[in-house]
Amino acid sequence: MLFMAGPAVNWSLRPLGLHGVPQALCAVLLTVLVMKTLVLGDTKLENLYPQSLPLNKYLHCYRCLLETEELGCLLGSDTCLTPLGSSCVTLHIKNSSGFNVMVSDCHSKEQMVHCSYTQASPVFGFWIFYQCCFLDFCNNPNNRKKTMH
Repeated sequence: MLFMAGPAVNWSLRPLGLHGVPQALCAVLLTVLVMKTLVLGDTKLENLYPQSLPLNKYLHCYRCLLETEELGCLLGSDTCLTPLGSSCVTLHIKNSSGFNVMVSDCHSKEQMVHCSYTQASPVFGFWIFYQCCFLDFCNNPNNRKKTMH
């Protein structure tokens, strides 16, 4: 038998509504899948930027693994480096009810086929929109509206 005491007893999922819980769980699952791909995908030496690298040969990008417009970066704010000719990217994960989270990172030349590309996500009802830019920190929240269309 499970016994809960203290604040956990009062937790309730009712305010999310009948359809809110599955939608929230799908959104979290989708965000985790995208972050896993970005973080554990192609890890390249240039993204680790050791001291010996000439920094003027690299594009500097804003990296955040989970961000909302309202709250800003919630997980993993950082800077990444990618060779010149590559791009900075922000992925928008959206659905029709207004849910929107973002993932920002560096994109290699090989990954640039995704730039300005919209695709259905593995979770029904969500889609992923890629935005790329090519200037230092152009995917930073302060610069994003000016540099990404």
